[in-house]
Amino acid sequence: MKRKKLLCMCIALSLLLSAVVFWGCTANEDDNAPVDDELAGLSFTTETLPKIDGATALAPYYELMASKLLNVDIEEARQWVLCSKTDGAYRNLINGSVDIIFCSLPSEDQQRMADEAGVEFEMTPFLNGAFVFFVNKSNPIESLTVQQLHDIYAGKITNWSEVGGDDVDIIAYQRPNNSGSQTGMYHYIISEDEIMEAPTEMKISEMGGIIDAVASYENSEGAIGYSYYYYVTSMHYTDQIKLVQIDGIEPSDDTIANGTYPLINPSYAIINANTPEDSPVRDILKWLVSPSGQETAREAGYVPRIADSADEE
Repeated sequence: MKRKKLLCMCIALSLLLSAVVFWGCTANEDDNAPVDDELAGLSFTTETLPKIDGATALAPYYELMASKLLNVDIEEARQWVLCSKTDGAYRNLINGSVDIIFCSLPSEDQQRMADEAGVEFEMTPFLNGAFVFFVNKSNPIESLTVQQLHDIYAGKITNWSEVGGDDVDIIAYQRPNNSGSQTGMYHYIISEDEIMEAPTEMKISEMGGIIDAVASYENSEGAIGYSYYYYVTSMHYTDQIKLVQIDGIEPSDDTIANGTYPLINPSYAIINANTPEDSPVRDILKWLVSPSGQETAREAGYVPRIADSADEE
């Protein structure tokens, strides 16, 4: 009888221990499961997704963002966003045909158009980028100062020998006004009223065209151009050009992340400041600077605006 009672107690104890172990494992699994609070509460259908537009150099980011928010693959997501380039995106935001755009700072013309239309821009920085200069790979120049770049584009320096290079005339390509690259040029290097007038053939309309022009065999070591870091290194890469160091500092993911590169260029999500507080567009703005949004930046190959905890430690 005692033996039977002892056996029952052992069985009961075993069952109890099994239950505790099972509950503990389940609890641990739940605790360790990846939880994405920001994304879990933010999802859209193709009918409810705010209208998105932006610059060419930022398209990989907002296309990936749309794929996450719609829970579709990126090829399908591309159907539901626009890429009207910088000037077109600003015009679309001003006239109300889109809800949010992803661009660099507005040009003076774009700001004036907004002012005339009574539109105030609300700008949220969400990525760190860089404004970069590049030369043909045959050019021995490795580094230029901001002042030298200013003087090249002011027409004061016309030969590479004046900045330590070979005795070759400088071919200084430009972009059209209101393009994101030209706005960056006016912001970081030289004002619009100081820059020299470029011949038509040296003012390249397409973002990739200025890279192709500098990379071409005909221009060899004479050419110089400018653009944005991500576009040059990821979207239109060619080994026929090289990025120029600025004040001795090379543009790279590390120097952009730690802020040592002199021409850091934040990218912005821009909305009409009159957008209602309860609008889903504002939910997207919050998501952009959340861990989910910043991880999306890394996933797309950009440098996040906000360092993660590992970086901070």
